[in-house]
Order: sequence, then C-alpha cells, then structure tokens
Amino acid sequence: MQIIIDRVNGLIRSALRAYLAAERDLDAANETRDHAGIAAAKEKVDLAARQAVDLLHHFADFVCKEPAPSLPAFKKPEDVRNVIRPLCVFGRTGPSIDDVNLLMDVADAFKHHRPDRKSATVDVSFAITTQFGGYGQLRYGEGKYGGAEQTIVTRKTGERRALSSILQNVFDAWMTYLGQPLPPISKY
Repeated sequence: MQIIIDRVNGLIRSALRAYLAAERDLDAANETRDHAGIAAAKEKVDLAARQAVDLLHHFADFVCKEPAPSLPAFKKPEDVRNVIRPLCVFGRTGPSIDDVNLLMDVADAFKHHRPDRKSATVDVSFAITTQFGGYGQLRYGEGKYGGAEQTIVTRKTGERRALSSILQNVFDAWMTYLGQPLPPISKY
C-alpha cells in the first residue's frame, strides 16, 4: 500500500498544490488589472487544473492496477470509483455528493472536448472556465469568497461548481478510503 500512499503524497498532492497556487496567482493578476498578466494567469490556471483533474481522476486506474495486500483486488477502475463514491461528501461535513462522477465528466471534457458518454453531466470543455462567481451562484462554502474569479464547472443543468471544491471533496474521499489523516482544507 505504501506505493499508493507515495503516489498521493507525490504527484497528486503536488498537482493539487500547483492548481491552488495558480488560482492565487490569478487573484494577484486580477488585482493589478493588467490584461496581459490576467490572460497569462488564466492559461496557467487552465493548465494546472487539467493536470490536477487528470491525476486525481486517474488515480483510480493506478489503485486498480497496483496490488496492495490491505486493499481488495479490483478488476477495473470503475470498481475503485464505486468504493470511493459513498465516501465523497461536500466540505467534509455535508451530505454525500457526486463529485467522483463530476470529476470524471470534467476529465472527459478536458480530454475529448465533447464527451461521448450520454451520462456525462458536462457537455463541452468550454463549460470549464475561469469566471467570477457572484453571490448565490455557488453552494454556500464553495470556492473562493467574495465572488473572485476561479475555475467554474457548469453542468448541462446550469448548476455551477467550483473546481477547487470538487477536487477537495474527491481528495478527501480518497484520504478517508486509504485511512489517511485529512489535512486542513486547501493544504495538500
């Protein structure tokens, strides 16, 4: 199991930290009101988001194919995700949330631009963009405070979610499953 924990502590945490750092850089760029700096910061956020989404979503593939005596043997990555789904809750105290599925939809949209799965709740990669989040447009306690620009995922239904919260909820589900302590929120 140590190789699985090492993967979390190495690549996955690094990608999540890089994504949050890119989001902070976007905040700083927006404060300067420099259009070129803001555009560069948005590109940096997009690239960091793609990497974090890819590594966290495909961690199920890694766990599936990496034998660990303390974990069950999985036949396919979907079996791993089925174990993680019920552990995924909003903000560590909220109700169960389907962020494992949503993360898959975001990964598919990033990879394929327009996912082929009929069950996908995100229909196109353009639905994942940096936007300003106005009051009441996101769940209470989700994403950046004060309506700051951040990466928002817009589902086919029109529901808007902060990517930072989706990543946090799925990461927390993994930590719970692996029996690892939960670090403070946003402190990967």
